Amino acid sequence: MGLDDRDYMRERYRQRQGLPAQGLRWNDRKTRCELDVPLGSASWVSGSASKGSWFEAKNRGHDYQRGRWRPKRSSGTLRTAIVAGVAVALLATGIGARGWIAQRYEALVYPQGRGFPASGTVSVPVGLDLKRVVAKLTAQGGAENTIIQMIDAKTGRNALSVYIRAHERVTVPVPIGRFRLRLVHGREWTDAKTLFGKGTIHDEIEGTMRFTRKLGHILDLGLGRDSNLTVRRIAARPAPLA
Repeated sequence: MGLDDRDYMRERYRQRQGLPAQGLRWNDRKTRCELDVPLGSASWVSGSASKGSWFEAKNRGHDYQRGRWRPKRSSGTLRTAIVAGVAVALLATGIGARGWIAQRYEALVYPQGRGFPASGTVSVPVGLDLKRVVAKLTAQGGAENTIIQMIDAKTGRNALSVYIRAHERVTVPVPIGRFRLRLVHGREWTDAKTLFGKGTIHDEIEGTMRFTRKLGHILDLGLGRDSNLTVRRIAARPAPLA
């Protein structure tokens, strides 16, 4: 449709609506009227001696909007760095070190070695009577990967080894009897022979524990002030994994 035809159709529409045909007011917002625009004119674009152009800065046109200062959106990377920094500070100062957040950030700051078996994995000696495996042991992991060794109180042999990853909780079936429980833990897991390498720590829980079909035990490996365990350090090398 040509410009003349377009203007004719607009004027005819205005006549049918009973609107004056002198001019048209053009709005870019509901609450602001910019200019009186005669039909068939392009003066609203280029301006005139009496009317300024809509694109002039004083009229807040496109150039003004393009040059406006707008605050930049915060970076997700910056947010992550700030959170990580706060977590490191908490761990360094000990503030909230026993809280949920601090415990999990500790696992990130001090990464555990790869290849450590999944929590609940067990190794047992070949001659173990499976009919005796009717008791239960529940363990809540601490800050490090840990192996729980159940040393038979009578024979001194390792009857069962249970793997617990840091901050994880598991319940596993164990044999009945009376045992000394030892904890083998460290930062960087190597393999089943060298365990955690030079960083291997060997502890023993004080006293013996009795396991029956109806009697089990829950261990908190966090070993903090709220832990239900008292341990002593053992200088001897850990017993071979069952």
